[in-house]
Amino acid sequence: MSSRRTDVARLGTSVPRRRWPAMTDPELRAQSFEIAWKYLDQSGLLTGEPNDSARFILNRIDRMMLRGERRRLLLSNAAIDAYRSRPVLVTLDA
Repeated sequence: MSSRRTDVARLGTSVPRRRWPAMTDPELRAQSFEIAWKYLDQSGLLTGEPNDSARFILNRIDRMMLRGERRRLLLSNAAIDAYRSRPVLVTLDA
């Protein structure tokens, strides 16, 4: 019986297989951005200069990824929420 214990001890903990291949950071960033952009565009919430809006959304996604977040929907939803609640400058035409 002691020989069986040593055999099990040598095996160690098995590593679970991933169901899907790991996503690279650029892919994750692009997919999260695309989800957020499409939602905001289709809902009519995108306002102002498109480059500024894209920069704002990507900035939010990048900051969360730097903190270690890797869930695509959480990244995109957080970017949507941040965009919706951002302060908007109003210009007065004289």
